[in-house]
Amino acid sequence: MREHVRPPGSEPIVVLGGGIAGLAAADALASAGFRVIVVECSAQCGGTHRSHAIGSYTFDVGSIFYEPTARLFDMAPGLRELCLTVQRRQRRIAPGGTLLHYPIEPREFLRGPRVELALGIADLLGSRLTVKRNGTLAAISRKRLGERIFRSTGLRDYITRFNHVPPEQVSESFFFHRMAFIDRSTRMSALFQMAGRALFTRHSIANRPRRALYVRPREGFSALFEAIEHRLRARGVEFRMNAPLQRISREGPLLRIETDRGETLHCRTAVCAMPLDAVHRALFHNGSGLVSLDMTTLFVSARSLDPGLGNVLFNFDTRGRWKRATIYSRIYPDPAIEREYLAVECTIPPDGAHDPQAVFDDFRKHLQELRFAEDLRLEGSDLVKDCYPLYRPGTDDTLQTVLDKITGFGIIPVGRQGRFEYLPTSSGVIRRVMEELTAVGLVEPMRTQVGQPAPDAGPSTLAVHP
Repeated sequence: MREHVRPPGSEPIVVLGGGIAGLAAADALASAGFRVIVVECSAQCGGTHRSHAIGSYTFDVGSIFYEPTARLFDMAPGLRELCLTVQRRQRRIAPGGTLLHYPIEPREFLRGPRVELALGIADLLGSRLTVKRNGTLAAISRKRLGERIFRSTGLRDYITRFNHVPPEQVSESFFFHRMAFIDRSTRMSALFQMAGRALFTRHSIANRPRRALYVRPREGFSALFEAIEHRLRARGVEFRMNAPLQRISREGPLLRIETDRGETLHCRTAVCAMPLDAVHRALFHNGSGLVSLDMTTLFVSARSLDPGLGNVLFNFDTRGRWKRATIYSRIYPDPAIEREYLAVECTIPPDGAHDPQAVFDDFRKHLQELRFAEDLRLEGSDLVKDCYPLYRPGTDDTLQTVLDKITGFGIIPVGRQGRFEYLPTSSGVIRRVMEELTAVGLVEPMRTQVGQPAPDAGPSTLAVHP
C-alpha cells in the first residue's frame, strides 16, 4: 500500500468531475470522514450519462442498463426502485445485411456451406500455431479467431468503425478490455464447449432465457443522479457546478485549483475523475499525448422498425458509419407515442468534426437499403466529448508516464476518465475508484457480502456503454 498523509479536517479533498467515478469517490471519502468538494463543469451530475426530453420522447447519452447487483444502487436509498426491469435483446447487422444475434453465436457457422465451415475451422486452428502476437489488436484477434472468422462475422469492420483506424493500428489492450466476451469464449476449453452445444443441442443461445436487467427511470437519468447528489449534500459534500477546470498549481504543501467561475480552491489532495488529458493541460499547460474519441449521438424517430432488430442493435456490416442503436420505444413502451424512437451512436475520428446531419443521412440510407426502417427523422443530437480512449500500440507506456506525473503532483486519478481505462459497467467504475482510494490509504477496502454475486458478474459484451 502506498503511503498517503490524510489532510487536516479544515482542508477539503477536491474531487474533479461529477460523473459516476467522481460521485463514488465523494461518497467513499465522505464516509471516511473527510470534507469533500466536487467540481463539475456542467450544470448536472452524471458525466456522460445524460437524458434529453424532445416532445414526447426521452433520449439518452450513456448506457441505460444496470445489473441487479449494480453498486450504483447503493449510493442513495430507493435508486433500484426507481428503475424498470427489461430483457435486453441484442442483435447485430452482419456483413451483407443479415440480422443475427449479438455478440456472436457459434450455431450461425453451421448454417453456412460446409466448405466454408471447414475452411474457417482450419484457419482458426492454424492461426493458433502460426500467428504471433505483436502487441496489436489485429494479431491477437487473428490468433484467437483466424482471419476468416474475424472478417466474416463483421468483427474487423466493427472494430475499424469504432476506432477509425484498422486493427493493425490498435493495441491488443482493446481485446482484453473491450472484447472480454471474445477473450473468454475463444479460449480452447470454451471453444470445445461451444462446439459441443452447437452440434448436439437444437436450442439457439439467442433464444435462451436471460435475467432481466434494470434500466434508468422512464423520465431519464436525472432521477438517479439528483438523488445521489441530494444524499451527498445532506452528508456535507459541497458541489461547485458549472465550474470548468482552468488551472492547477502548487502553493507550498497545498494544491491551488482554479475554475472558470473565478473561484480558487486549496487542498492537499485532489481526486481526478475527469478526462486525464484535461487535468494534464491544467497542470502542465500542454497535451498529454493521449487520444480520446468523441462521439456523435443522434436522437431519431421512425414510423416503423423491423421487429427483428431487438432493442439494442450493433452495426457489424461493411456499410454505415454508425456503431450502435438503442431503441427506447421497445424498452419504455407507451401506446400514446405512435412512432418508434432510438439513439444512434457514431464515434468521431481524432481529426473529425461533430456532423449530426451527415451521420443521420448515412444511417437512414443504410437502414432503408436493408428495409429495416421507414420514415426516419432526426429529432436532435448531442456531442459526447472524450468518450472512448484510443489505444494505439505504445499507448500503455505513454499512459504510465502521464499517471506518474499527475500522481507525483499529489493528485489521485480514478475511474474511467481519470485513468484512461476501458470500464464497460458502472460497477466496474466504482470498483476501480475504491481500489485506487484504498491503495493510497484514504478509505477502507470494500467488502462483498458472503453469498452475494460479484457486482460485475454476467456476460460482458463488446460495447456496453460510452
